[in-house]
Amino acid sequence: MPPQFKNMNELVEYMGVLEQRVNALEAEDSQLRAIVPTKTGVDGNTITKYVSQALPHTKLISPNFLKRSFTVWGHFFVANLIIGIIVGVIYACLMMTLFGSLFGSLIHNIPK
Repeated sequence: MPPQFKNMNELVEYMGVLEQRVNALEAEDSQLRAIVPTKTGVDGNTITKYVSQALPHTKLISPNFLKRSFTVWGHFFVANLIIGIIVGVIYACLMMTLFGSLFGSLIHNIPK
């Protein structure tokens, strides 16, 4: 929202400040344009090559639906396998701790 001016002198001063800011920005823009070359020579093939090199080589971004789906399923399977092994080992240790002494005492108390 532009400021409210009480008289014409304030408006002229404000316009002078804005004109100085515009001149400074135009000077900075011309300096930046001098640094950057005007014609880069980039075409669609160059961009395609760069993007294909930058992306990882995985079947997760394959255009084939079946390759993508089996890749996702494989990642899911391996993640579940790892988590299942960790939980299974913890469960086995817990069961041996809780019920090991019970079964051990039953085995030792078998009449001969």
